Amino acid sequence: MTEDLTAEIQREIATAISRLGGDPAGVNLADPWAVNRVLEFLGADKYLLCTVGSWRDTLPDEQVLQELREWNSGGSLAPDTSFT
Repeated sequence: MTEDLTAEIQREIATAISRLGGDPAGVNLADPWAVNRVLEFLGADKYLLCTVGSWRDTLPDEQVLQELREWNSGGSLAPDTSFT
């Protein structure tokens, strides 16, 4: 059985909302669709929107949590498109 990461994911989502200048207090953090509406309103990039939109759908919770932590730490979720 895998660990339930819901609470950690919700904390990271709340942090992302705050980093974008929003107030996560009134957001249903359990609803990826509602969260994405708020993030979109706050001007979130498409990679953050895709990560949250994939939660409970196409990405495993471990990957969603990792990507949210990376975004919140100032990293980029954009794929590396450099050709070196």
